[in-house]
Amino acid sequence: MTAGESISDDGASGRATVVITSPEELIASIPAMLGFPPGPGSVVVMCGEMADGGQGPVVRMDVDGLLEAGRGDPDDDELRNGVDDDPGESPDDGDARGLRPAIDPGPARGLAQFCAREGIGSVHLVVVQEDCVEDYLAGLRAEDAASAFEYWLGAVGTEVAAAYGVGEFAEGAPWVDLFGMVRGVQLDPDSTQIAAVHAYDGRVRAGSRDEIDCLYQARDSDACDVDPNEPGPEGVVGARVVTEAVKYHDDAARRLEMGEKVDDDELAGIGRDMLVIAVRDEIYRCLALRGLGDGDGRRLLWWEVARRRPGRERSVALLLLGAAAYFAGSGVHAWSALSASLDADDGNSLARLLLQSLHAGLTPERLRRVAAVA
Repeated sequence: MTAGESISDDGASGRATVVITSPEELIASIPAMLGFPPGPGSVVVMCGEMADGGQGPVVRMDVDGLLEAGRGDPDDDELRNGVDDDPGESPDDGDARGLRPAIDPGPARGLAQFCAREGIGSVHLVVVQEDCVEDYLAGLRAEDAASAFEYWLGAVGTEVAAAYGVGEFAEGAPWVDLFGMVRGVQLDPDSTQIAAVHAYDGRVRAGSRDEIDCLYQARDSDACDVDPNEPGPEGVVGARVVTEAVKYHDDAARRLEMGEKVDDDELAGIGRDMLVIAVRDEIYRCLALRGLGDGDGRRLLWWEVARRRPGRERSVALLLLGAAAYFAGSGVHAWSALSASLDADDGNSLARLLLQSLHAGLTPERLRRVAAVA
């Protein structure tokens, strides 16, 4: 399979195509593609080419039932399938196959709808399940998950080209082909081509999903939580006012990029300006036209606002950080930033709209085109 990774500092459409030729490289590339190593109970889906010629996304899904032990006394509704009357089947085999709770089909159905809409012909799956290579029952749970995805994807004409099971992502850790008899050991995740592309692009891989969430939830100890001068509902704002506010914002970003400081009074003025919808929308439109590069002053400025200013201003800054991640194809960071934006201000309608677009699978390229002409 191939994986297209953005490496352009200016947010342009230039992409490097990385060709993955082995299961070992595909599995080892997942932490870099997601931005963190997914934990047990999840399924990672690497989508192939879409109908418009673009590379499909890499998606991680939590699958209910995957972490179940597979023993016990579930209700009839929980049974995936009954025990066959085959006299050659041992009691232990029957107990393992007949009494393991059902894999939740919801994630597989949702992915199938997305693949049908985008014209994705094939996908690769990696099921993350502790001990699925060595333990019989854990292996069955991983096979159940892969089979659920194969069934629902097949119903819309999307082929599961291969499905692998792993317990973790680490050099020398085992992997297994869930639909075959092949096994192997993993490569070092830091040695893959995609990891090298991301290192070139300045992306940092987190240790876990929780670590990414905490990144966007952080606040400075001396942050301003209440601003008595924060503007109320806005009236009509003239184009000249918007232009001056955006210029003030951009000047501060350039100074941060050069290693200079922005004091609290300046930051307060910028944060208040960002509450004006016309100002926010113009900054957002400029972001769509020119994405963030490594060390971009706009990113530094938004981090300052997010960590130091009150909730509504923090919410706008996190919205812009989330939009930047979305445009760059980093769905995990986009989801964490946009969720934190809504935590800071539940009334941030644009953050909610972007989160819904992310959940629906709207591609970064389409979102960028819409935002650039808004």
